[in-house]
Amino acid sequence: MTQPNGSTPFAGDAVEETRPKPRFLTEFTPTRATKTLHPGARKPAVAKLGELWHVTAQRNPTQTMIVDRPPDIDPDNGCTRTNVQWAELVDKMASWLHAAGVRPWDRVAVMKSNHFDIFVTASAVARLGAIPALLSGTYGGDVVRILLERLEKPFLLTDSEHIERCEISKEVVSTYTVRTISVDGAPDRPDIEDLASFHGAPAAVPRLREYKEPMIITHTSGTTGYPKLVMHSAESVYSMGVVESNRWPRWLGKKDTMLFCDPFTHERLTTFTLAVATTTPRMLWVGDPSIETARRMLAEYRPNLVETLPNIYMSWEPLARDPARLFKQVRLFLNSFDAIHTRTIRLFMSATDVKLPFWVQSWSQSENGVLCMRPYLRFMVRKRGHLPPPTQLLGWALFPHCRLRAVDPTTGRKLKPNQIGLIEISQPGRCLAYVAEQERHDIKVNGRWWHTGDLGLMNRWGAVRLVDREVDRIDNENNDAVSGIAIEDVILDRLPQTSEVIILPQAGELPVPVVSTYDDVPIGDQEWADAIVDLPKLAARRQISFDDFPRTGTWKVRRLDLREQLLGAKGIGIGRWT
Repeated sequence: MTQPNGSTPFAGDAVEETRPKPRFLTEFTPTRATKTLHPGARKPAVAKLGELWHVTAQRNPTQTMIVDRPPDIDPDNGCTRTNVQWAELVDKMASWLHAAGVRPWDRVAVMKSNHFDIFVTASAVARLGAIPALLSGTYGGDVVRILLERLEKPFLLTDSEHIERCEISKEVVSTYTVRTISVDGAPDRPDIEDLASFHGAPAAVPRLREYKEPMIITHTSGTTGYPKLVMHSAESVYSMGVVESNRWPRWLGKKDTMLFCDPFTHERLTTFTLAVATTTPRMLWVGDPSIETARRMLAEYRPNLVETLPNIYMSWEPLARDPARLFKQVRLFLNSFDAIHTRTIRLFMSATDVKLPFWVQSWSQSENGVLCMRPYLRFMVRKRGHLPPPTQLLGWALFPHCRLRAVDPTTGRKLKPNQIGLIEISQPGRCLAYVAEQERHDIKVNGRWWHTGDLGLMNRWGAVRLVDREVDRIDNENNDAVSGIAIEDVILDRLPQTSEVIILPQAGELPVPVVSTYDDVPIGDQEWADAIVDLPKLAARRQISFDDFPRTGTWKVRRLDLREQLLGAKGIGIGRWT
């Protein structure tokens, strides 16, 4: 028997909220919230994901948002749509998911090719009162099964590429999911349904979650092991979003065009899209980070603001050298997630014709959003191969909204300036939970403070200098600021042919530098010796292809995997706070 829209019946279609809620949706650690950054600050226009694009459409209905290829969930209606049309697609997707049986409190895992429609789908899920869980398929089948198991029988929305890559077998579908749906046509398998079979379903009634209830689940990058599933509420997302929705010099405005290229499965989208809804610029949502796609979008639309990941910026360095000067109108470059390399900032700042361009380096985490920021002007990155590199100084917390400190990893005692310790943050908007790992979450809570898992120091002016992840620290008897990320930055700056440099510490041995170069050109021994002459002692270098570095869904190198792959060794840190 089939339904009027041609789909097969589902037991949950007739009754709302019949399936039991997992414990993690009702028992979690409340966040510390805020309503504003400071008196008089501009506030986010929206908090709840389920009404995000509808509020954006109300505020600026004719503004366009442009994608680099048609959405997989609606491939027949082009790449350029108004805010109203994107909101209409959210409503359509909500009706299709409701026809598929999605009900309030259900989890819907979204794991498909990187595209803005991932976040459109997340909004549709949230509009039904269900909980979107946005997953990257980068890690392969073993990790995907663990994440699905933690979600306790979610719906799975995926595509043919991920069905194959992540080994979504009949056993996986039956064991780990309520229902599995493919956005690009079901393969020749009766256990996987085609999203198109639900087209034509009647509109679904919005049932948004309450302000303090769980709203969205994303996951961490997984550089130090299995990714953690991070759960946020509208309250925590809003409290993070007050920073970016505020009025800042040279920040987003209605007349701007911004190119944004990040993984759409990441928490970064939840806070940034609040700023988009508040300021309503023209957005270029780029899912494919290849040079070819980036060149096409830059040449056609000429954005004046650009944001992407540090490692994507590095892969785009040939574009910054292009005589066409594709970045000549950019007044602001922004990178989030982690420290960026000095060479990269210098190159892109020289690629714009704007007289006073800014670069903003934002250190951020899935659990907390932005931790601190630092602006750069051209003169600040003129020195080449300087140790310590300027980008190792990540910047300042937005006091009093946010506070940072360094503590002794063993005793928790606050350290004096310029002493290396574990960096802690106190800021509104911290996540509610690590799904199915609540103890792992709560062990990082220290009253109003949160262990970031990073080693660093606070200088006398209150700025953070990052040393390394605790689990990746270099074995160092003197406990001075010997930093793998600093060494990486210097080598990249001194050897412009390098496309990646990773320093792998190992217990009782010298750190091992692992490098790749453009076109796999070998590095001469004397050239290498000259580049590292004043650096801490290193073991013999290993050169591999750029594509051989194992990476996360956010393009970070999975250092634990690389260390075990090349050295058969584990890190030095204990990893308690990762």
